[in-house]
Amino acid sequence: MIIKKSLLVGSIVGALITATGLSAKVTPEEAARLGKELTPIGATRAGNAEGTIPAWNPDFKPPASYKGSGSAYPDPYGDEKPLFTITAANVQEHKDKLSPGQVKLFETYPETFKMHIYPSHRDGAYSDFIQKNTTLNATRATLAEGGNGVKNAFGGAPFPIPANGEQVAWNLNQGGSPFFDVQTNNTVVVYRNGSHLVGKRKETSRAPYFDPNSSIEAFQASNSPRLYQIVERFQPSRDKGKSILVHEPIDQSVSPRSAWSYTPGIRRVRRAPTVAYDSPQGLGNFIPVDSSYGFNGATDKYDWKLLGKTELYIPYHSYKFENAEQPMDQLLTAGHVNPDLMRYELHRVWKVQATLKEDERNVFKTRMLYVDEDSWVPSVVDLYDGRDVLWRVTMLNSINMFDLPGVRRRASMYHDLLSREYLVDTLKNYIDSQQPMNTNVKDVAYFKPSTLRKLGVR
Repeated sequence: MIIKKSLLVGSIVGALITATGLSAKVTPEEAARLGKELTPIGATRAGNAEGTIPAWNPDFKPPASYKGSGSAYPDPYGDEKPLFTITAANVQEHKDKLSPGQVKLFETYPETFKMHIYPSHRDGAYSDFIQKNTTLNATRATLAEGGNGVKNAFGGAPFPIPANGEQVAWNLNQGGSPFFDVQTNNTVVVYRNGSHLVGKRKETSRAPYFDPNSSIEAFQASNSPRLYQIVERFQPSRDKGKSILVHEPIDQSVSPRSAWSYTPGIRRVRRAPTVAYDSPQGLGNFIPVDSSYGFNGATDKYDWKLLGKTELYIPYHSYKFENAEQPMDQLLTAGHVNPDLMRYELHRVWKVQATLKEDERNVFKTRMLYVDEDSWVPSVVDLYDGRDVLWRVTMLNSINMFDLPGVRRRASMYHDLLSREYLVDTLKNYIDSQQPMNTNVKDVAYFKPSTLRKLGVR
């Protein structure tokens, strides 16, 4: 894809000029743009010249029908109709605003894949705590030695005015997160013939990095991970009772990810060193660990290059999909999810290329990430095999979560272009209710290996 010069945003140029190395912080003068011509988390506040992308709106109010945290999110845009629809017949007319992977989906499924393009909205604003700390991170956060981690960051995206691709990689999904959250999710592998393998799990997460009652000084003094998480599996039956504990550090150059697993058959908790890089994981071992949520974990196997900003049609405000009441075989159809339940909008995205280092190994040689400027969600990721042939395409739904508040990733869709199978992860459909955010908070002591054993025998 060719990035037009007119789409490059001044913040990129300014950051590149003021930064003097991979770990450099921006100047106070540059950081002062946050909350002015830039939003508090680093997006361009203004809309585009054509008017197809609006200005950021910090004054959004949730629909009156919203019942509060733990309940379904009503669709603020449910009455809108698509502006137009992209199909295999007209995809070439819109190719400049699609990733190569998205174009390949039209080629792979010419009869069924389509994209309904809706009016764009930029209505998500994060809490004052997150916005304040993101601004502070601009002048205090640095990359760790070798770029494989972050130092001196807390409470928001570490690098709201990124100077390089590695900084964007550490911003991924860090626009905002709850301090404590319990979520029950479905995971579904959809085979070529349309049949399903269904999994179900519960994730209990505590994020000291996003503790609104803490500070960067307290976070650093505690020497705690960025995130604690316990995952309990309920389905399929062969996985029932399995669980895993993860301690996710903020600086993996000093302390790599730690993980422990419990398997009912052996009734023992074991260290799980393979919960990293491209080890297969999850339902059907369909995706590598470092490909979940677009990308996660250590960055040291790749060279990261920031290619500026461009405009792309990405999944956004996916309330219609999440609230769909259709049976699973109508929601998750063969080849791809039901396109009539998806919503795509035009947004500005950071474009980042990750290229495997010559002395490293990974199933993906090249990764192209398209990261939403308003949330740091990697909304589209194209993945290339060892021959640099397009192999997989990831698309992440996102919504404005009124109780967070702010835009956050939701259902993730991982398409294999060769097998014509796909996986949908973090699927909220078919779950009756969720625990309200930041309630019944578990102490740090809960996130210990001994807890896995207790969960396995209850």
